[in-house]
Amino acid sequence: MLEKGNFINNRYEIISRVGAGGMSDVYKAKDHKLNRNVAIKVLKREFSNDKNFVAKFRVEAQSAASLIHPNIVNVYDVGEDDGLYYIVMELIEGITLKSYIEKKHQLSFRETISIAIQIANGIECAHNNQIVHRDIKPQNILISREGKVKVTDFGIARAASASTINGNAMGSVHYISPEQAGGKYVDEKSDIYSLGITMFEMLTGTVPFDGESTVTIALKHIQSNVPSVREYVENVPVSLEKIILKCTQNKMDKRYPKISLLISDLKRALTEPNVDFVQLDTSTSETAAIMITDDKIDTIGDNSGKKSLKSSKFIEDDEDDIDKLPPKMDKVVSVGGVVVGILALMIAAVILTLVLTDDSIKLPKSSEVVEETVPKGKAIVPNVIGQSLDDAEKMLQDRTIGFVYDKYEYSDIYAKDTIMSQSVDPDEIVNQHDTIKLVVSKGPEKISVPAGIVNGNVDSVIDTLENMGLKTAVVYEYSEKSIGTVISCNPLERASVAKNDTITLKVSRGKEKTQEKVITIPNVANYKLSKAQEKISSSGFTVGEVREEYSDDIEKGIVIRQTVKAGGIAPEGTSIGLIVSKGSKDAEKFKAKYTFAMENLIDEAGQPITEGVVSVAVDGVLQKVDTKHSDVSLWKGDYTMNLESDKKGKATVELFVNGTSVIKDTVKFK
Repeated sequence: MLEKGNFINNRYEIISRVGAGGMSDVYKAKDHKLNRNVAIKVLKREFSNDKNFVAKFRVEAQSAASLIHPNIVNVYDVGEDDGLYYIVMELIEGITLKSYIEKKHQLSFRETISIAIQIANGIECAHNNQIVHRDIKPQNILISREGKVKVTDFGIARAASASTINGNAMGSVHYISPEQAGGKYVDEKSDIYSLGITMFEMLTGTVPFDGESTVTIALKHIQSNVPSVREYVENVPVSLEKIILKCTQNKMDKRYPKISLLISDLKRALTEPNVDFVQLDTSTSETAAIMITDDKIDTIGDNSGKKSLKSSKFIEDDEDDIDKLPPKMDKVVSVGGVVVGILALMIAAVILTLVLTDDSIKLPKSSEVVEETVPKGKAIVPNVIGQSLDDAEKMLQDRTIGFVYDKYEYSDIYAKDTIMSQSVDPDEIVNQHDTIKLVVSKGPEKISVPAGIVNGNVDSVIDTLENMGLKTAVVYEYSEKSIGTVISCNPLERASVAKNDTITLKVSRGKEKTQEKVITIPNVANYKLSKAQEKISSSGFTVGEVREEYSDDIEKGIVIRQTVKAGGIAPEGTSIGLIVSKGSKDAEKFKAKYTFAMENLIDEAGQPITEGVVSVAVDGVLQKVDTKHSDVSLWKGDYTMNLESDKKGKATVELFVNGTSVIKDTVKFK
């Protein structure tokens, strides 16, 4: 493992390790030649010794590096330094499209089209360079803080030749094309199919096909046509409905022949959403889906003795999400697919995303893609979240939209004097001169370093500070005070600090002894707990208290930090406490869906309820209701909700209108 300050090829200085897997380590680094920060992935030594793999790796990486486009994450460099093989790529601050969908549940048709156009533009660049991506899915789409949509993971792309497919169906099975699932010839239309599935998920919040196993799902792609999005969301414009249907036709020749034609239709759908201009091939000759029985499954993808679909495993790499470092690479399976799978993880899954909360991302506006025509006197609301006050003001004034600063609130996410939220969703159409409410960040909430730190016991002081949301670093030095007594702190007691700031504690190691052995404090951050404990003990220290806390960034069971700062020196036998990740708090939630039928919105007199504020609770715990269903008057049909619960199994779901229970039922969480 490379340490902070190490250089690769006398150019890339390692800043920090941000992820690790079975085949590589991911670092944030500084490119001193071009004075910029980059993401760099270094192949582990055991794989560097495989000459065949290294040769394949370099060819595929260089192919990916040839793609230069605003909607593709750029590969900057591929090289070797004293047996270390590495890839240098663009460092992106943002989130995946998958995370955004999970938070928002359903995107508007304007958002969907805007994002889809940018994805398609990136794919078009690859296709023009004879490269098929073969793994288009929301997990491989990044949205930067500036709202730019970028395609990642060209690692299993096929450059020039279809021979790299082998018999294994690569890519995530929920988005895989029928021909890819069957191990057949793959071309540009396979990417178009996967983009169609991605658009389907943006609009509905779900994928069209699901099942108990990857084989089951793959067979649905092979045997069935994707259903209309209107079966899930009734108000989807007809143009977008048909675009998705054309992208996801079971037969390749019925899809868009070129992605440029898809882009053209998407742009037209923004300005003419309700015009039925998309032509679908409805012929039935030789187009019926092939029904495959269980005894014939073995023949799918059976190419020259390679593994069949039934025995092969699909690469379900959701766990390699950029939002979930370090990736779990044990999902790369089968002999036939291991080289390509490694490339998938090495080449473009390397793209390091500094994960922010979804609300911090300035999502793209449809107007950035196509100049829309809106009715006279109307305006499209821009996304001003994350913008400075001056920039937000200009964006709204440019569209003749009024605004007021409604609230000022503390935030650990948004910088001081930036917009935290807005009362009207981006891309909504409002009357010019309408006024929207803005919430402004006051920056992180300030707290005071408590009195009584100095002369206190270090373990008690650390507990106090961390319970206040502060981090600690400990430095030991000789003192007349007893061992473990805090000598001083920086910042000082009663100083004003922000949450998550680090308080450095200077702690007594007792009186100096001429024969006392002093040793270097090891760094066990990002280690598994057992390995961390082993390293602490073998280094001559003792393991102190082990505490757990939730983390969205660090995998469960991995050490987040240690109570004694690494790299310094301390007496032999010094106690080192550990803070270990419990994983994401959200990951412990159990999920369920429930559809509230509009016809069941009946008052006590048996009359339909046509207006009133909507709230939903599960076992008495309120759920988040989207703005489009927050009042009954806004409902255009049934309301399907994604529910969460801390408990598995059956629970009571209840819908209230103006505080009165209207619908009550049982739902199962799993």
